[in-house]
Amino acid sequence: MPLTKTDIDEMPANSTLWDSGRGSVAGFGVRRQRKHPTFCLKYSQSGKQRWLTIGRYGSPWTVDQARNEAKRLLGLVAAGEDPAADRDRPKPPTMGDLCDRYMEVAEAGAILTRFSRPKKQSTLSIDRGRIDRHIKPLIGTKAVTDIDGRAVKRLIEDITVGKTKARIKTKARGRANVTGGAATAARVADLLSGIMTWAVDEGFIDRNPVHKVRRFRSEAKQRFLDATELGRLGTVLTRGRDAQDKEIHPYALSIIKLLCLTGCRIGEITGLRWTELDISLSCLRLADTKTGKSLRPIGGAALAAFKGQRRVAGKSFVFPGSKGNAPYQGIGKEARRIFEAAGVENVTPHSLRHTFASFASELGYSDGTIAGLLGHKGRGITSRYVHLPDKAIASAAEAVSSGIAAALSRPRAFPAIGAAPADQAGDKT
Repeated sequence: MPLTKTDIDEMPANSTLWDSGRGSVAGFGVRRQRKHPTFCLKYSQSGKQRWLTIGRYGSPWTVDQARNEAKRLLGLVAAGEDPAADRDRPKPPTMGDLCDRYMEVAEAGAILTRFSRPKKQSTLSIDRGRIDRHIKPLIGTKAVTDIDGRAVKRLIEDITVGKTKARIKTKARGRANVTGGAATAARVADLLSGIMTWAVDEGFIDRNPVHKVRRFRSEAKQRFLDATELGRLGTVLTRGRDAQDKEIHPYALSIIKLLCLTGCRIGEITGLRWTELDISLSCLRLADTKTGKSLRPIGGAALAAFKGQRRVAGKSFVFPGSKGNAPYQGIGKEARRIFEAAGVENVTPHSLRHTFASFASELGYSDGTIAGLLGHKGRGITSRYVHLPDKAIASAAEAVSSGIAAALSRPRAFPAIGAAPADQAGDKT
């Protein structure tokens, strides 16, 4: 006879009953090992006997419901599937767990950038912030296999409209202002795409769900300072005081000046060590830049600025921090004070790199020469074996550095409060 509720209620401990008779399901039964009876299914797959637990007797598993589930499972077996194997297969990780594993591998240096180099600590810190402040709050509890294009699109939309907006305490006196927006959403999506590509390589998923999901792409910033703005900036660098007539840190003044005169990235100057400055050959031998090692010729004006910098005993950095052997950390705040005092708007330290390139272009130098001045990655294999500055690039560095130094030393009147900003297309030196 088929199993009934009465049969199960009267089962003694350590016994098994099987479904039988008309309307029964082969292999369907119930076992009572201790207190609670449990429905089960016994079947054969590839010549091997398999056992599968359906569920414990009682809500929600009645005899009829368990029998119907046994029929469904046997249908899968008939189709060549093995329900017990699916049960034993490890559950896919959640997105939060996947992100933690990705960061663990990245911090070990196993995740490479497009330049085939491990991610820098500063990049890893940014990645961790985007994961903790955007990805985990929105999709961290979802299984990685449940993330599809629609889920990615919703994540982008939620970040864009500010659902992850927050002010987060980062240290004793530090706070992170998480604002969201389209640009932030695009960068988070780019990071998520990298994580999902890694997940494909590791076998967690079959395809990257971020691919083909449209997201905001801002135009490259082309802001650079004209000669008038450089003159005002030079005046502030000479005075050393901000718009409220308060003293500006001397390291910040020197760093901003050197960014103007060299076209370097801000991290290349703030993190510069004395061992990377070759005074005899007027160049920088940068050990670790965005594109790897870089040999960067510098002009006489930049070299003079470096020579004027005093060495601090026990410190390896040209601009050392106040604690330990670490670089100066206050350039972000001080740079804003300098630009405000100079009356230049929408300018960041990276704008000075654009300014350097703009001056080089106006002097008629080719894209290849400008790329050499800025330290863009060399395309030729011979660049690996070059140990002396290229004479043509060194000559260009001298000309550009001299031109910008002249603009910085030419005093310019400051605009009146409320006056229109200087014309971006003004005269250039």
